[in-house]
Amino acid sequence: MWLAGLFVFCGWMVSLCLHEFGHAVVAYFGGDTSVKDKGYLTLNPLNYTDPGLSLLMPMIFLVMGGIALPGGAVYIDHSKLRDRRWDSAVSAAGPFANVVVTVALAIPFWLGLVTVSSEGWLGQSLAFLIFLQIFAVVINLLPIPPLDGYGILRPWLPQSLQQRFNKLGRYSFWFIFGVLWFVPAASQGLFLFIYRIALLLKIPPEAIQLGSVLFRQPATKLALIVCFLGFVWLIKQKGNQTPNAADLQWFDQGNKLLENRQYDAAIAAYDKAIKLNPNVYQAWYNRGLCLTELHRFKEAIASYQKLIQLNPDFERAWNSLGNAFYHSQQYTEAITAYDHALQLEPNLADTWYNRACCRALQGYVELAIDSLKQAIAVNPNLREQAKTDADFESIRNSWRFPEILPQ
Repeated sequence: MWLAGLFVFCGWMVSLCLHEFGHAVVAYFGGDTSVKDKGYLTLNPLNYTDPGLSLLMPMIFLVMGGIALPGGAVYIDHSKLRDRRWDSAVSAAGPFANVVVTVALAIPFWLGLVTVSSEGWLGQSLAFLIFLQIFAVVINLLPIPPLDGYGILRPWLPQSLQQRFNKLGRYSFWFIFGVLWFVPAASQGLFLFIYRIALLLKIPPEAIQLGSVLFRQPATKLALIVCFLGFVWLIKQKGNQTPNAADLQWFDQGNKLLENRQYDAAIAAYDKAIKLNPNVYQAWYNRGLCLTELHRFKEAIASYQKLIQLNPDFERAWNSLGNAFYHSQQYTEAITAYDHALQLEPNLADTWYNRACCRALQGYVELAIDSLKQAIAVNPNLREQAKTDADFESIRNSWRFPEILPQ
């Protein structure tokens, strides 16, 4: 029945979103706040999916044999995480989300709200979806790169071992699929283990079996394929901004070079990432940061402006654009950029402060003091900086200036 295919597809997509959201939200609290700017905290499946990794491979596996190999596209900047414990927690958060989904799906069985019969597609589909969730958790926890089980262990391994294992990551999905497909003992042992977990959750094995048979019906597979093609069309219309594996390699290399202050080399890496996918706005942003550090402000401005075309709601881009204009002594343009940033996020103390500097350098004493008061209201520590900042020298003796400086 086509409704079964639609149900399984929608259920799988919801679980995928929650899995990737779990990674992102833990990364955010662990120090990588860039996940917010990438749209990973929105539960929008278009931000989590790569057509190949998230959809094509899992869908092929599902249609061929009902195997739910996991796939997602949330890219974490691990260098920003506070420590190894947070790094491991980020990887563990995805499978934990699947566990929560599994328990939620099992509740209707516990409460007797769903019955299993040869005519009832809903109970059969729900049982089969629970089976797929358990399958995804078990597979994901295998200590094989790039699965989450390996991600939990990776931060605690020596760097030399990490480099060796990381090289194997691109082949792991095909290796797992090959073992499950061509080694009957492995697949039978795995399925038996999953059935035992399902029994612990009080999911009738006959419901899973009926759901598996229903899922293999031509009408169900057709509905699944239609859903898949429709979702790929949505991704294409959106112009997916999530980097693929090749983009990510250059993007990560650029981030490491940026962290080590090798700005020219970082720019070259970001340029290669952008060449592969011009819509990766984070690469444009980091490229602009490197150019700003090198005092190549004109190029930095162009990089930030390209980024803003891709993501106009990224307040840090507007702030960085303002800084580039500020250092280029284009104060009016800088103020305009700062105003855009403050419209998106009013509590940016540094933005208010830089805006005050621009007004001071333009000679607008009252306007400079008003912006400075806003900056100090958000961050009182800026009061001491304002007492010695050279940009405020022209208005230092204003009768209003000292009134906001005393403690």
